[in-house]
This record gives sequence, structure tokens and C-alpha cells, in this order.
Amino acid sequence: MLRKLVSLILLGCFLATQGCLAAAVGYAGYAVSSSKDEAADKDAQAKHIQTYNTYKMEMEKLNLDREKSGLKPNPIKTFEEWKLAHNIPTPAPEPKAAKPEQEKEVSASK
Repeated sequence: MLRKLVSLILLGCFLATQGCLAAAVGYAGYAVSSSKDEAADKDAQAKHIQTYNTYKMEMEKLNLDREKSGLKPNPIKTFEEWKLAHNIPTPAPEPKAAKPEQEKEVSASK
């Protein structure tokens, strides 16, 4: 008897909250996938930095050998230049908040 009562209460709660349950499951799936994307982006960024540091060390060795041979050293690209040369996407900058003076100008011109 108690088991049937508990089952009926749980069934009633489930039927009453079907939409909420579906939304909760959808949100949980989104949260998991977005955290995986962020982790993958961080891993990729770390690999790019490691690869750039290797490039920079190799260029410094090469330039030292060139200087010993009496040749002019080759320029070493900055990290940003290196990323552009290797078609590595850079994250879009976040929009900056408007300064109070700019807000006043916009409201005054209306």
C-alpha cells in the first residue's frame, strides 16, 4: 500500500514537472559540452604557446650560429605575428564598457 502511494506521488510529480525535467536535462547537456569546449580551447592555446616557445628557441640558436658566421640574424616573430603566419585563430576581444562621457554624449544627441 505504501509502495503504491509513493509510486503515485512520484508519478504525479513527474507528470507535473515534465517540461522542467526536459529543460534541466537540456541545460545539463549544454553545460557539459561547453565546459569540454573551454577545456579543449585551453589545451589548444597551451599547445600553441609551447610550439611558439620551441620556434623561438630554435630561431635564437640559428641566429647565434649566424652571428658566429658573420651573418645578420633573422628576425624572430612575436607570438601574435607567429599565430597570424600559421593561421591560428585568435579569440575575439570582449566589448569594452562605454565610458560615462560617451554615454552622456549619446543621450545628449537624442
